[in-house]
Amino acid sequence: MSSKQPSKRNVRKNIQRRFDSTVDLERLNYKKRAKPGKDIAKITGFAFAGIIYLLGFGLAYFSWNRGLIDVSFMNKMVWIFMIPSSVIGVFAFLITSNRREFPVREDIRAHITDFEGETGTFWRYAPILNQLKLKKIDMEGLIEASHEGRLIKMAPEDICETLRALDAALRDGGDATKGNILNEVEQNFASLEAAA
Repeated sequence: MSSKQPSKRNVRKNIQRRFDSTVDLERLNYKKRAKPGKDIAKITGFAFAGIIYLLGFGLAYFSWNRGLIDVSFMNKMVWIFMIPSSVIGVFAFLITSNRREFPVREDIRAHITDFEGETGTFWRYAPILNQLKLKKIDMEGLIEASHEGRLIKMAPEDICETLRALDAALRDGGDATKGNILNEVEQNFASLEAAA
């Protein structure tokens, strides 16, 4: 009897099923979940900048109206107040944005903790992950962090983008899943099941 090996398509489907059963991509959609908070933070930053600028303009106008300063000095004050109002506006935006993104980040970290488990899961997809071309993401660093059990300390945005790209690669079955790559991923998971 000849021993039959599973086809690459079946291996890919098995890996895709395992991925789908452990990862909730909607929960990991960082950009979509953080966007409403960023929009409100922008409005808050503009509001703070506007209030500070109006206070400065009002002070300059009041001083000019009372004859305490001349027109040229009033014009200088109006321009000078743009600097502190811009700085305060940016500062208000950053604080508000961070406070609104914090619950999203914590929820994503909780899901990553569930996904990773005790032995790490992310690194088991390393043969596929190494084929992905994602800008500004240290793939080797993420894989190493998962292998050492510290993936939770990495940037949630990078993890989310990587996992979404991994899902797309598994669904497309493109270059990232050619050759023995899928078999290597299967062997990584088989070692996990053998140890259990």
